[in-house]
Amino acid sequence: MRRGLLWLAVVDLKRAWLRSLLAALAIAMALVAVTFFAGQVGLRQAELLTGYEASGAATSIVELSKMPTSSIADLVRALHSAAGVQSVEAPYNGTQLGLVADTSFVVFENEKQQESLGARTTVLGVDRSFDPVRDYYVNFHDLNPNAPQAVLGAPLLATSGTVRPPERNEVVVASGITDYVGIRPGAEATIDLMYVDANPPIVRRFEGLRLIGTFELVGPDQGRFEPFWRLAARGREVLTVRRPDAPEGVATTLPILLNDELVREFLGYVSQELDARGMAPPKSLAANALVVRADSVGAVPSVEAEVASLLEQRGLKQGCSATSEAGFCLRLPERNNFQAALEEQKKLEEGGSFFIFLLLILMAVGTAGLQVQLVLARWREFGILQAVGFSPIQILLYSAIQFYSVLAVGTVAAAAVVIILPFARAVSAFIFAAGIALVAASVAALPVLLWPLAQRPAQLLRVSA
Repeated sequence: MRRGLLWLAVVDLKRAWLRSLLAALAIAMALVAVTFFAGQVGLRQAELLTGYEASGAATSIVELSKMPTSSIADLVRALHSAAGVQSVEAPYNGTQLGLVADTSFVVFENEKQQESLGARTTVLGVDRSFDPVRDYYVNFHDLNPNAPQAVLGAPLLATSGTVRPPERNEVVVASGITDYVGIRPGAEATIDLMYVDANPPIVRRFEGLRLIGTFELVGPDQGRFEPFWRLAARGREVLTVRRPDAPEGVATTLPILLNDELVREFLGYVSQELDARGMAPPKSLAANALVVRADSVGAVPSVEAEVASLLEQRGLKQGCSATSEAGFCLRLPERNNFQAALEEQKKLEEGGSFFIFLLLILMAVGTAGLQVQLVLARWREFGILQAVGFSPIQILLYSAIQFYSVLAVGTVAAAAVVIILPFARAVSAFIFAAGIALVAASVAALPVLLWPLAQRPAQLLRVSA
């Protein structure tokens, strides 16, 4: 009986080959369209997350308070081993430590005198794993106590030379400073590091640092520095001219990049000088803000929980208010954070899902319409089949063989098109499209196929085709 049903279904398909072929082509086109949209949605989501990750969306800032300097290095190593953590940076941020730098370059020199031009900026001491584009963050509350506590990413985009974490004898400065002075990478710089939270400020000079590159800061303080002119006669500095309204302390978030060992050496010198004066520093002379980067945007919540648990195990209390106890505060960047990335991803997914759902609705309606036409054309035949002894289940199987044969031909044709055309994520998208198309077409066709089987054979025979 089953072979007979199969033979009968094949004969009917051959008899109506044109209609079956057109139906298969329509199904193939719908599958290709769903595959294309599903692949594009997945591709755009991946590009979106990659862009957010490149701009720091997978980053969290851990602000430390009352943390012993000797414990920070051990803490960084422990965080490196935490699950989901890609990297941990501990930069020396001058806006938090009260450090500024007078960076000068010689523009004229003879036997009697030497003239230099330079600029005052803040300081950023970094190690070799620092990424200038996504690892510099500022909190304007450090400059202005009346400003809200908010962390803002400030990318440092390369403009000339090589912008990378410098070695101990190298420096990277803002392009606005080099344009003002009129020098290029390769020039030698003199750096006067200054600790401004003491009166008088503590200053130490570092000479012969090679300029390896320049950058442009993306942020409110782009190009904001304090210029100066310096005159030295017979090896002695005799005059430095600044603007009359030039501030003495940290007044900008525009940094110069220095090696962290050099900054650490200077902070050690500051500590010795403060001890000699009998003074205590108002803030810890250590890197007190950690930049923790997760493996992906989606891993940020679990990484934050892991980091908080590890810090609490070390006796630090979580809280963003000033306390006298050792503690920490987890902050997200104001822009380009993981929450914004996930929201954008959700919007993109919802938009793509709407179009895919619309295509599936059209496919289901088309399949149901085709089956209605087929049932009406063979209404009397269904009655004859039941009258000669075929059960409703056998007739349903006969119709299902025809339906799924057409669907299989359409699926194979769509698979061939997807393989030939360079679709994004073709395999996974096609499997997804074929699966949901099979379900949608089956759900739409089943009620139509069951409709004549619910009638008595005599009722079906009374109606002429």
